[in-house]
Amino acid sequence: MYGLTNFLYGLFGIVLQVSIISSIIIVLILAFNKFFKNKLGIKFQYAMWIIVIFRLLIPVLPESSFSIFNLPSNIDKIFYSFFTPKENNISSLILYSGEKVSHIYNTDSMLSSLTSINLDSTKAESFQWSIPMILAFIWMFGILIIGVYTFLVNMKFKNSLKKHSPFYNKKVLYMLEDCKKQMGINRHIPIITTPLIKSPSLMGYFKPIILLPENILKVLPVKKLRYVFLHELSHFKRKDIPINWIISILKIVYWFNPVIQHGLNKMREDMEICCDSLALSYTKDEEVKEYGYTILNLIENFSRPTKLLGATSIISNKNEVKRRIVMIKLFNKKSYRITAFAVGVLIIFGGITLTNAKTLTFTSSKAVNVDKIDYSFVNDPKLVGRWQSVDFVNDIQDFKVDTKNFKGDLYVKELNFTSDGKVSKTVFTWTKNHILNPVDKTDSSYVIKDIDGSTYIFFQWKSGDYTMRGVKPSYYVLKKISSTPSLNTNMQGEKVKIKTDKVDYPFVNDSEIIGSWKSVDFVGKIRDFKPNTQQWKGDLFINNLTFSENGAVNNTAFTWTKGLIINKNIKTASKYTIKEINGSKYMFFEWKNGDYVERGATPYYYVLEQVK
Repeated sequence: MYGLTNFLYGLFGIVLQVSIISSIIIVLILAFNKFFKNKLGIKFQYAMWIIVIFRLLIPVLPESSFSIFNLPSNIDKIFYSFFTPKENNISSLILYSGEKVSHIYNTDSMLSSLTSINLDSTKAESFQWSIPMILAFIWMFGILIIGVYTFLVNMKFKNSLKKHSPFYNKKVLYMLEDCKKQMGINRHIPIITTPLIKSPSLMGYFKPIILLPENILKVLPVKKLRYVFLHELSHFKRKDIPINWIISILKIVYWFNPVIQHGLNKMREDMEICCDSLALSYTKDEEVKEYGYTILNLIENFSRPTKLLGATSIISNKNEVKRRIVMIKLFNKKSYRITAFAVGVLIIFGGITLTNAKTLTFTSSKAVNVDKIDYSFVNDPKLVGRWQSVDFVNDIQDFKVDTKNFKGDLYVKELNFTSDGKVSKTVFTWTKNHILNPVDKTDSSYVIKDIDGSTYIFFQWKSGDYTMRGVKPSYYVLKKISSTPSLNTNMQGEKVKIKTDKVDYPFVNDSEIIGSWKSVDFVGKIRDFKPNTQQWKGDLFINNLTFSENGAVNNTAFTWTKGLIINKNIKTASKYTIKEINGSKYMFFEWKNGDYVERGATPYYYVLEQVK
């Protein structure tokens, strides 16, 4: 349950971020169109809305210093401070591996953290309600209600259509075939008349049909139906049916955002005007007025447009009829084309809106706070031992022995401080008065107090809120259980079963590996690596490795033999692969850290480039 809930929480975070960004783009487009007042053409205006569709569909886009979202630099801090439960915002869950610490698995966006959510509830912290979590459930509930209702209405409509036979009127069918021939459309498109709709519509892309109201011939003569067919066939020719499907789905997903709802409605209105322009391009100049009268006649006689998933209707929003008639009146054959200037504007606008800001990420690899961590070890016998978490407080004075301040389960349940300056199964090291994180580069103070006959430690928790966003750290409160630390228990208090490899291999020389190698990336799979593009957003723990002929490595935790890099301290044998790419040699070194040793995870790869 917890894992699925956490998945929903992360997914809503992505949707909310995309929603905010897309709302900004919609406001810019509306302002832009109002300023230029249709001077760049309707096709250009419609193309601007396609940018919004891309933005809503693709949550992860490349970063750029030209992105317009570099301007509101504090949006990510405001959003994250609301949306991330503070105690659970853990930037460093890192396990100890022999003499070295394992690699930190930071993520540079909520999307990457979403894909890494552990769905095994036995290993996850207990579920706890929060305002963002409640909003996530409301969002999903809204999707289910609207989605199910939309699905049922459309299924009912489609089932009802099966009772209706294709429309047979020679004059009307000849008119349709003539329009298809004129527009170069060879697809069979039947006509069905039905009392279920109130406006001529096109439905379906793979099996398209034109739907006409049952009394259509009482409202329009056959020759005026030509304009209706030209309009609906324009939707087919422009591939508007799949676009309408996408719009309908996005309206369901982003049901909570009125700006997006308004923007998608405006896109549909511009779609109709684009179809008017394309349809008119197949008419004579003197027919433009008749086309406009046909639209007015339909609006006068049919009360509302067809509200079907993916369907297009010649009557859209009645409130936009004035603009639509004006655009028809101003139509000329060249107006449907898009100018070179408009293309240039579109490229620039797309470049600044379809890229992410350098700083607009949920977790940035650039730290706001970096502490001094190079302290020499000084023992503190009071700290050595096993400690169990009892609370999480904003300030030390907030702690009450008989009252738990933090509502919910504590993520860090146990810490074990050893007499050699280590914290068992974690990234942390310690010296007197300091608990140090060498990966995040944080120095956390601790205070030990005797309260009511028990010993407590107040451990300053410097998570991503502190390192990335400069927030004042809170405190874990842990009670001393024993002066003897547990060496096989992790931060969650779980007994860890160690996985080991065979390590007693004879030395076999490999001339290819000998020499110095510099770390350039850290990837999930070898095929993910791209030269000159670092995918890992953060510092690389291993900076370089030097391999000697006798099997020695400058990092004393390792030795090597042909095909393997061995860590005898934690008993792992990691494969290495050497490849030549674009004239340079790269080594892909299997990183068997605590995730592999203690949880059986598939190892990632360090990518090292040979130093020439």
